[in-house]
Amino acid sequence: MKQIFTLLAAAFFMLIAFKSKAQDVQDDDIASEKSKSYISLGSGISMPWGNFYSTDYANPKAGFSKKGLFYSIDGAHYFLKRLALGYTVSYQDQGNLTYNDDLLISQGYTDSYKADGSVVTADLRYRNLNILVGPQYTVKWHAFNFDFRASIGAIKSFATPQIAVDIQGVDAQSGEFIQHSSSKFAFAYGGSAAIRLNTGAGWGLFAKGNYVNSAGPKITYTGRTLELGRTVTNQAITVGQLSIGLYKEF
Repeated sequence: MKQIFTLLAAAFFMLIAFKSKAQDVQDDDIASEKSKSYISLGSGISMPWGNFYSTDYANPKAGFSKKGLFYSIDGAHYFLKRLALGYTVSYQDQGNLTYNDDLLISQGYTDSYKADGSVVTADLRYRNLNILVGPQYTVKWHAFNFDFRASIGAIKSFATPQIAVDIQGVDAQSGEFIQHSSSKFAFAYGGSAAIRLNTGAGWGLFAKGNYVNSAGPKITYTGRTLELGRTVTNQAITVGQLSIGLYKEF
């Protein structure tokens, strides 16, 4: 019995050693093979940072923007073992101005114009498309891929808040003036880091963090006969984004 137990134990440990060696060989093969190109679909949260998030009337770059959802198509084409050209197209909604935002801006213009009062009415939301490309480097570990990317590109604004301001008791500012919604393009840059898990048959799951920064689209006014106080020339846009989704290798 003791001999049988010894033989079984020896066979068990030999099997473990064999499987460990096979796994090491498999891991070496994975580590040595070229990364596969992929495309992905994802969604998550887009969070405004810095000036874009600020609600300071005295800061002309303050955007009064809000946290919102975004949706993305993302991928990379590998032309070297671990080096690829990555791309992202994402749509995001960063909300609109609230009633309290309107009141804050109204009080600011009242003070700037030394007016009897002012009425501020805001309409439309921040909606834009990010189009970014750049080099990506990937580190592989078992079934995981760690992607690091730097990007440049453009932001296409579909809308920014449109703000109508009616200054009261100041003859030099006759009637209402309007800060118009912008649908312009603007240069953008950023970076990202992602973790991808290969679940088999070329499919996988990912989690990704993005950073995007831009001087933002140009802003124009009409009806402003006396320029005092807050004047926005470009709406700066800075966001941090977290997303999850599904990818397919090809």
